[in-house]
Amino acid sequence: MTHTEKAYAKINLTLDVTAKRADGYHELRTLMQTVSLCDTLTVTRTEGGYTLDTGGVLDAGESNLVTRAMRCYFEASQKPFGVAVRLEKNIPMQAGLGGGSADAAAMLRALNALDGNRFPTDELCRMAARIGADVPFCVVGGTCLCSGIGEVIEPLTGDFHAYVVVAMRGEGVSTPAAFAALDARYGGFGACREEATANESALRFAMRVGELSGLVPLLYNRFESVIEPIRPDVAALKQSLLASGALHAQMSGSGPAVFGLFATEREAMRAQDALRELGATAFACETV
Repeated sequence: MTHTEKAYAKINLTLDVTAKRADGYHELRTLMQTVSLCDTLTVTRTEGGYTLDTGGVLDAGESNLVTRAMRCYFEASQKPFGVAVRLEKNIPMQAGLGGGSADAAAMLRALNALDGNRFPTDELCRMAARIGADVPFCVVGGTCLCSGIGEVIEPLTGDFHAYVVVAMRGEGVSTPAAFAALDARYGGFGACREEATANESALRFAMRVGELSGLVPLLYNRFESVIEPIRPDVAALKQSLLASGALHAQMSGSGPAVFGLFATEREAMRAQDALRELGATAFACETV
């Protein structure tokens, strides 16, 4: 028996850090959105054992989030079975697009499907929270307002749709280093917390109505304040996206990937091609 799952990348339409907890984790407030750029996870149920084929792109050992997801699932079910996994990577790594988290979430969904849908989605999200901050959202997908360390998820419904171009240049960004830079700059995050909650009713309305023009003024990413000064390519890519017709351009997660929101697929494809000519990695996709 084989099951295939799409592991969709995410972008952060808004992202703020509102506190640092005593256990070292950070409290977040973020509006997250899945996009059609994805990895593909194919899981086959076998008579025993575990294999993970990443095509040599990633370490397939215990540090891999897919492997961690498998461990979490079988700890919860107490009824392990053999699986052979093939992971096809398309999402850039260490880019702020949640590729590893998406893969882990896809693994949880795939194992659950092969196990007769033993667990409801909320239970899969509880497992996901043990793996990483973005994994619960990636289990659910769509458009969600997330808080806590990412495990508190409020799905938002509405008519929001946009064409998206995701782009990056250069090496990835260390997420722990990015959080450390925020700690040094914002201390207790009191002002950040106020800003994160101030526009939430407007965000909900804009997502429900689905008009990009009403949403764009509300979008921001706190990490840009510490990443752009050390990664000028982030600002340059944002400017290139805007010059190509993006209604808005912003960094996703802790970077360095940026995304642009476009009203039409044709504009998005033109922007993708223009960025690739400049030597950037770029993907035209859409919200899902």
